[in-house]
Amino acid sequence: MTETHIQDVLAFLEQIIPDTPEMQLIERQELFRLTLTQVMRNLRKKLGLTQAELAEKMGVGQSWVSKLESANNDHAFESVLAYLDALGADFEVTILLKGKKVAVIPALLRMTPEEFEASLSTVLDVSEELENNHQDINKIPLNRIKLPVG
Repeated sequence: MTETHIQDVLAFLEQIIPDTPEMQLIERQELFRLTLTQVMRNLRKKLGLTQAELAEKMGVGQSWVSKLESANNDHAFESVLAYLDALGADFEVTILLKGKKVAVIPALLRMTPEEFEASLSTVLDVSEELENNHQDINKIPLNRIKLPVG
């Protein structure tokens, strides 16, 4: 497809797809999904693994890995974590509110039972504090929400 054809397609799409907040959110979600699948695929390749080899490590079929690496399929959060865990990788989410970090949540896919218990206590303590005191999350220091990294 030439650059002219691509521009024609984009112009056509701009005419038929409304520019609404809902559509803008969908566009951002799709961009995130495209980026995530590309990073996952690149990481697998960087580690020198084929889809079949990764599938064997995970105990699934190669087609499952292929679907997970495709941006054309929905990705369950648990599936992404299982994929990353099989690669020896981890995942971390940073939640921002008005550009300010309010929580950093690492998946800690390789944590020990003791680290899991400590992390669970931290999460429950902060949740209870928010609920019981009706506190604004911005008033709780970020280090109280960030889980320990093991």
